[in-house]
Amino acid sequence: MFGVEIAALTGLFGLTGAFALVGTVLAAWMAWRIVEKAGLPGWTGMGAILVTLTGIGTIVPLVLLWVFAFMRWPRDEPAAAAGGGFTTPHRPAPATGPVALGAPPMALPDARGWRLAGTLGNGGTVSLAIEATSGTYMLTGAATGGPTDLCVPDPSVGQPHARLLLSGRRIGLEDLGTPGGTFIDGARLLPEHGPRDISAVHSVRLGTVELLLARA
Repeated sequence: MFGVEIAALTGLFGLTGAFALVGTVLAAWMAWRIVEKAGLPGWTGMGAILVTLTGIGTIVPLVLLWVFAFMRWPRDEPAAAAGGGFTTPHRPAPATGPVALGAPPMALPDARGWRLAGTLGNGGTVSLAIEATSGTYMLTGAATGGPTDLCVPDPSVGQPHARLLLSGRRIGLEDLGTPGGTFIDGARLLPEHGPRDISAVHSVRLGTVELLLARA
């Protein structure tokens, strides 16, 4: 085993020496040609050329070594403390502990009111603005002078017909048992149902009067 390895190394060194000898002979021959063409004085010119070539051959490897020693390599990036990955200045390592969240922005109060608008049986129109955010209002076919009456002047609307209840951003409706009936998006609302939230309802019908519900 060791004999084979020694023989292989001997052959390698012999081949390397042969290449070096051939290279030295060629270099000497080319240097002598340069001396003859340049008219330099014999062996003195030969020595000057060899010294010059030797200096160049020494400086060039030093310059290359300097470049490779100080250039930036991928392994120069700082290794992450955990996970075996790499972190760069442009991509910081993720936090390992809990992150405190800032307080949510304060929501402004919704000061909008509600509006019921529709067409009466005689071709007229009605528009009821409900500005308050709390309280109770009566939907009636004839105004009685009460501060909370909302008049829908139509024969099919009772006196009173239904009750509106407001609480913050929500609005509710309660039928008071009139013959004309109260409908929410086409569904009949009966007194026994009690107040129903109509904040997301599209339309309310009192008797034959269809009223669209919207935020004012």
